[in-house]
Amino acid sequence: MLNLANKISDVYPNLNKTSKLIADVYFKDSTLFLSKNLQELGAITKTSGASVIRFCRKLGFKGFKDFQIACAQEIPGKQDNTVDTIINENDEPTSVLYKLQISLEKNIADIGKTIDHQSLASAVQLMRAAQKIYVAGEGASGLAAQDLFYKLIRSGKDAAFVQSSHIALEQVANIKTEDILITFSYSGLTQEPLLMAKQAKENQAKIIAVTRAQNSPLKDIADTIIALPSNEKLLRYGAVNSLFAEIFASSLLYLSLISPNLKELNMKMKTTQNLTNQLKV
Repeated sequence: MLNLANKISDVYPNLNKTSKLIADVYFKDSTLFLSKNLQELGAITKTSGASVIRFCRKLGFKGFKDFQIACAQEIPGKQDNTVDTIINENDEPTSVLYKLQISLEKNIADIGKTIDHQSLASAVQLMRAAQKIYVAGEGASGLAAQDLFYKLIRSGKDAAFVQSSHIALEQVANIKTEDILITFSYSGLTQEPLLMAKQAKENQAKIIAVTRAQNSPLKDIADTIIALPSNEKLLRYGAVNSLFAEIFASSLLYLSLISPNLKELNMKMKTTQNLTNQLKV
């Protein structure tokens, strides 16, 4: 059974302009639909209380009250918010599992609130128009960059990514105005992605930065920002929430890119599967 967010996402392309305004507010902060009345929601969504009711009915609910019940069932209870998500000395593996689960659940909610829909649409438009997509990232962010690169080449998109920062800098020196650079850097301070972004800017290529919402040199250079929650310190035991958010952004960009061409892509996937199957025992 689809959860409420997935249900709204599925019907979103077919919604009218008014209903999309309501859906956008839901994705930004679903708790408003529990704490506000119809009149207040009408003002917040820049629609009306009647429009909110019609929106609920389009999703298959009898009315606003039934929608609220479904919404309440999907918002984590207050007891979960009291759990310390930072591991302590002598934590048992089961305790670590629970803390990590709670931390990532909150991270997903934060990602949905932080990413700007207009910036996302702009990034996807740049990707579709690009002749070639250069992807960059260092350290843990490099894993997210590599993930997007693998997805892009499997879809048939011309893309470039190398783990060696020296070779990557040499590659981006040849970037053209019709190409784009997508750079992953949670801090927005890492020197290698910054140098690549500066070179891309000098070559008049567009830059998409996947980085935390806080101000940084990378945000100042980029044309479009996929902003991630600033919910992890730069000094940490290991990249957990930040890496999860960057991988999420990688999948979000890729799935948004390919969604209009699924039939064509399905044929390509079958071809690549037939090839890779020959490598299996």
